[in-house]
Amino acid sequence: MLLSTINMSWCLAVILIIYFMYYIWCRFFSLHGLPANLPWAGAGNSPLSRARIIRKSLFGLREIIQDGYYKYSKNEQVFVLPNLATGPEVILPMSQMKWLLEQPDHVLNQNEVNSEFLHAERTMLHPHVIRDTVHGHIIRRELTKDLDNYAEAAVEEIQHALNNVWGSNTQDWKDVPLYDTLLEVIGRISNRVLVGLPLCRDKDYLRSTTTFARSVVITAGMINLLPPMLRPILGPLITAYDKSHYRNIAKHIFPIVGERMANFKPGLDYRNPDYSKHNDYIQWALHDAFSHNDPAERTPEMITKRLTVLSFAAIQSSVITITNVLFDIAASSRCEQIQDSLREEINSVIAEKPGQEWRRASLNAMNRVDSALRESMRLWGFISRGVMKKVVAPGGVDIPSGDHLPYGSKVGVTSYGIHHDESAYPNALHYDPFRFAAPSEKRPDGEKSANKPFNLVTTTDNWMAFSHGRHACPGRWFAANQLKLLLSQIVLNYDIESIPERPQNPWINNTVGPPIWSTLRIRRRPNTASIECPEAPPTLSPSFFEKDPKDLSSFPFPQRDSRRPSTFLDAKLLQHLASTAHEIASPITVS
Repeated sequence: MLLSTINMSWCLAVILIIYFMYYIWCRFFSLHGLPANLPWAGAGNSPLSRARIIRKSLFGLREIIQDGYYKYSKNEQVFVLPNLATGPEVILPMSQMKWLLEQPDHVLNQNEVNSEFLHAERTMLHPHVIRDTVHGHIIRRELTKDLDNYAEAAVEEIQHALNNVWGSNTQDWKDVPLYDTLLEVIGRISNRVLVGLPLCRDKDYLRSTTTFARSVVITAGMINLLPPMLRPILGPLITAYDKSHYRNIAKHIFPIVGERMANFKPGLDYRNPDYSKHNDYIQWALHDAFSHNDPAERTPEMITKRLTVLSFAAIQSSVITITNVLFDIAASSRCEQIQDSLREEINSVIAEKPGQEWRRASLNAMNRVDSALRESMRLWGFISRGVMKKVVAPGGVDIPSGDHLPYGSKVGVTSYGIHHDESAYPNALHYDPFRFAAPSEKRPDGEKSANKPFNLVTTTDNWMAFSHGRHACPGRWFAANQLKLLLSQIVLNYDIESIPERPQNPWINNTVGPPIWSTLRIRRRPNTASIECPEAPPTLSPSFFEKDPKDLSSFPFPQRDSRRPSTFLDAKLLQHLASTAHEIASPITVS
């Protein structure tokens, strides 16, 4: 029996070694077509040296990036950055950024790189979600321009959520698993805006949205490590867990979409309170689908899939950022002074703007809050690349150095190098919370900032946490608003205990994760009242549940317009929506 176990272990080890060697071999030969004269970061010219550096890139890419940046980029040279997961990338010196950003999308395409990184055709639930980013346009049009209308609700949700997960004890310090608790808080804030009350507080719904948000990148990473020939076979198995959470999300969202469709009146202004009390993503999506006469987007399935992906985008990057900034503050030698300085600014701004304390104008005036976030994002950007694009021109492209890159290759700049460059940021490896604050802003040590203030959403050649150029993150205004509100509420209502050393952020290939298993000690500040929010109204109207799901005539769904080639809602789907509404009515709770 023991011999059999040993033999099985050896066989498994041999299989893994063969697989890993085969995968590196595949990656090595994916270089076909790249100019042979381009140097490799961290490697010599021999095939063995380059194979070794490809292997090392899985967990050691930070050192490889730094080697390439200082050896080549700083000397105006192009180099190849190995990448075990997604293939080699041609890195341009920063002086060629202008050329990179000016290239049209039919020559160099950034969305293609993002799709490949996330394996969007498998992880994003439906090909149309990534190919036709309707939800992105909706967010830019509806949410970004209307952020002030959500400020009060967002602050209420933050206070309620923090009270739930961190408590209200003003006497004792409490150890909190920072990432996990903030994941719930961010999930609730985001969904307060996207789906509203009470669903944003429903534990079952929230668990599925936050789990989907945190696992998508992991799922994509696992698929990236598969040889291309195995992805169609193993990909569905790897994504099955995420899709199970989507199905649970759909269980909650389908009935809501069904009722909204039943009451939807095309052509009327859904923002008019006399017509609709709803002003959330579901209503925006319906309005957009009818406005553009798009039957494919007018289904509960597509609306729910886009909502799930949008929730992932809103939650994941924000929880990573706020986790990092709180660890940065706690690990600073000036931990208490930083918190006091932030509180001073916040209280000063909100005192000057009574009734408008948390609107965008007030948040934009909080230079220290903005800078504390911006500095942490400089140090701990989630992705080490700043701008990366795929060559989609069939004939390839000539880069400024004169080298020709073939179709399918990737070219761009890394953000990690410039973000940690002493010539761009003095004492670059040190967290300086007010580095980006206005010159008149005093630091806790009495010095003054030497930089002009930047808003958190502003990208530059030297700061690319949201990427840069016309394809910079379209949701960064919402993310910035959310982060400033949350950081403000945390420092106003809680003390953060200093820690002797900051926990390390793990690197896996070109992604930089937060310290998800580390804890922080917090304590409720005296004289900060615990927020008790009133019970939320039901998501679905009571009359919707009173209807018999077998009697479709009792549901006021609009009739299909024979002139419109629509797949609006057929009888089976109506019955399914009604039945589902009855099934899930009881589990919805407000915590």
